[in-house]
Amino acid sequence: MLILLNVTFLIIIYTYIDSHEHKKETVRFIQNLAHTDGKLRSPIDLNISYMNVVNLNPIQWVNYNVTPKKLKLSNTGYTVMLSATWREEEPYLYGGPFISSYVFSQLHFHWGKTDMDGSEHHVDGGSMPMELHAVHYKSDYGTQIAALRQHDGVTILVYLFQLQAAPNPLLDDIINTLPFIQAAHSSIRLIPFPIINIMRCFQRDYFVYWGSITMTNIRNSVLWLISREPLGISIDQIAEFRTLCDERKMPILTNRQPLQERGDRNVIHVCPSGSRYATLLPISRDGDNKYIHQDDVDNSDNR
Repeated sequence: MLILLNVTFLIIIYTYIDSHEHKKETVRFIQNLAHTDGKLRSPIDLNISYMNVVNLNPIQWVNYNVTPKKLKLSNTGYTVMLSATWREEEPYLYGGPFISSYVFSQLHFHWGKTDMDGSEHHVDGGSMPMELHAVHYKSDYGTQIAALRQHDGVTILVYLFQLQAAPNPLLDDIINTLPFIQAAHSSIRLIPFPIINIMRCFQRDYFVYWGSITMTNIRNSVLWLISREPLGISIDQIAEFRTLCDERKMPILTNRQPLQERGDRNVIHVCPSGSRYATLLPISRDGDNKYIHQDDVDNSDNR
């Protein structure tokens, strides 16, 4: 009996080691795609039928529930941007498809002329009402400006929106302030709140691919992470974004980039947890955005 228990224990250990090494190899494969797929333009159409499924360690979200020292909402003349400064505990990500950690920089929104034509990424051949981008830079490079010069310096978390009848209260702090930043290049200080009030923490069941976009007049490779669970928004809430003006004092009716061909790039579905018949899951009805504490999940990572 003792011998049998020892053999069983060894099998479990070797299985764990093999699984851990396989996950690390998968992360290296994803990161190496920056040199090839990272040259292809974004955004693209997302369809679950062509995606490769992989298993990775959970994404770890650190300090996203920490209230920043300052919080600013700006009309850049192109989009609405939320930026913040922290005393020390800046939010960052690690695990999942990352070899290193990525620090939160800012989040902004994309919308269109109509309520069903506002997202940059498409889903199953059609556009979504709106899209949120949460920009992060690789901590190894110190600043976002330095990270933009590197092939693996930037990752963007994508949240797609679906229409719902009732307003989304998680967006109230943003939308209620839009009338105060109608003019291009205007900004306003907000009463600080944790950015997790707007962003949902996801650890599994998301899409990953490499692409490129133009930021600060430079074409940059970006690792895109798309949440499979959309956020809700009402028609009246979307309309508020179209009241903002650009530098010509004209309403910003749309600010989305044109759709690009997927080509032969790799689009990956990480740790599916629900049905794979539909690309997106339904809007969550849990009523709040629960912060994922590091102690609540597997503490193993890919570093």
